[in-house]
Amino acid sequence: MKKTLKKVSLVALTSTLLLSGLGSIASVMAQEESAGEVIATVGGEDITKEELYESMKAIAGDTTLRTIILETVLEQNVSDAEALRTAAEEEVQAQIDEAGGEEVFQQLLAYQGLSDIETYTYQIFVRNMFQEVVESQIDMSDEAITNYYENEYSPLMEAQHILVETEEEALDVIERINNGEEFDAVAQEVSLDSTAQNGGLLQPFPAGQMVPEFEEAVMNSENGKMTEMPVESQYGFHVIRTINNGEKQPLEDVREDVEEQYVTSRFADSQFAYGVIGKLLQDTGYEIHDEDLQNAVQDLIDLANGNNEAATEEESTEETTEESTEETSEEAAEETAEETTEETAEEPAE
Repeated sequence: MKKTLKKVSLVALTSTLLLSGLGSIASVMAQEESAGEVIATVGGEDITKEELYESMKAIAGDTTLRTIILETVLEQNVSDAEALRTAAEEEVQAQIDEAGGEEVFQQLLAYQGLSDIETYTYQIFVRNMFQEVVESQIDMSDEAITNYYENEYSPLMEAQHILVETEEEALDVIERINNGEEFDAVAQEVSLDSTAQNGGLLQPFPAGQMVPEFEEAVMNSENGKMTEMPVESQYGFHVIRTINNGEKQPLEDVREDVEEQYVTSRFADSQFAYGVIGKLLQDTGYEIHDEDLQNAVQDLIDLANGNNEAATEEESTEETTEESTEETSEEAAEETAEETTEETAEEPAE
């Protein structure tokens, strides 16, 4: 399951938690005993820490307090916060090594609009905590997995392709491969797509991601087979070799893949994920003393209550259905008994 969770976008998770980087500033200020201490003077006029706090609160108070509350409640409720912190440090160090050093990695962070390595590591740590807490609330019962498989699960498709400009070029590609040349080698030589260097190999993709002509060709092909004729799309002409046509296999054969997609879908369900954190806040207990910041996490509490109400309604519906079924069965039994009695009464005595 860890493998699946690592696929969840860091950006999505950190935005879920509204990590702003302002939390550390606010927490330091909150610890200062002398709110009236002067921190700057302009033209003989003093600016105090209290004034700075009030200004920052007006600009980003709710967001900052929300961030601090969420990080605190997560750290209080994970099984081993230090182990998750160490895992974050190791993950970032591996990324640094792969990038070629801290200087290059810092440039990559800046290019993506992220902060310094220390802050990025802390965000990975928060992500790890978030994952553990939310995962612990995901229903992994056979009933839940089966329901997801039957109603929502969509197998990923896999394929290689060679993209050229004209149909004549595509026919030539098909002929070369049929005459014994390797698909990968031909792709590297002539394909116009960015996947050429990887032999035309595409990342696994769900239904609806590719242009219809391409997707239809993959779905209608046998695994391991190449298209006999070029497939035309808005990008040109494709020669496609299908690796996995996305045909739905029995649950017992693809259970691991189903579970991975199911967990990812639960993380992508913001109402569920936010609701888990809201419920955690309720169970842990919290109090906001600043009247101006009372609503910092109210949306999470509302979602938690909404999820609870939905669960209660679902249980109530199930109970009502069961009661209705029982009543129907009892009524049917009574009717059968009455009919039997009437028939017996009508039968002539021998």
